[in-house]
Amino acid sequence: MTQGIELSLNEYEALLNKAAVGSGLPWGIAEDAAACGAWLMSFGVDKLDTWLDHLSDSSFWIDYCKKIDRPSSNKLKDIFDLAASVIVAPDTKVKLDKYEWNGKELFIRGAKQIPSFRACLNKSQFKILNNHANNTYAPATEESRLSGAGAGLSDND
Repeated sequence: MTQGIELSLNEYEALLNKAAVGSGLPWGIAEDAAACGAWLMSFGVDKLDTWLDHLSDSSFWIDYCKKIDRPSSNKLKDIFDLAASVIVAPDTKVKLDKYEWNGKELFIRGAKQIPSFRACLNKSQFKILNNHANNTYAPATEESRLSGAGAGLSDND
């Protein structure tokens, strides 16, 4: 059994956002995708693998954002559609298969989900997210080090 990675929900959402941007999604769409992933995780809905599968599919996330922009036209097909509805109008009651949002709480198969501020993911998921996120970082150069980035030529601490 592999050891899991635990992050605060804020760290998790920031990592999802960086991964989404690093995969090529525009900033605004990446932010909405990250908020969706964090909302799902906060209620224990384990859809990170599905989220990762859609990471390189910009049309999926563009459609998701359209559902946020026009919630009244949202026909619920999956948990991502439910998340879009709840994120836009949290007081609205929404039901989809085994999921039910009563305007304040999420129930899965009738069991109330207790919100969490922690995110648990496996090492493989963490590595995939970080690989995408790494695409957002500027590469280190000798010139950047000499101008003050990092420890420079002497790392004495």
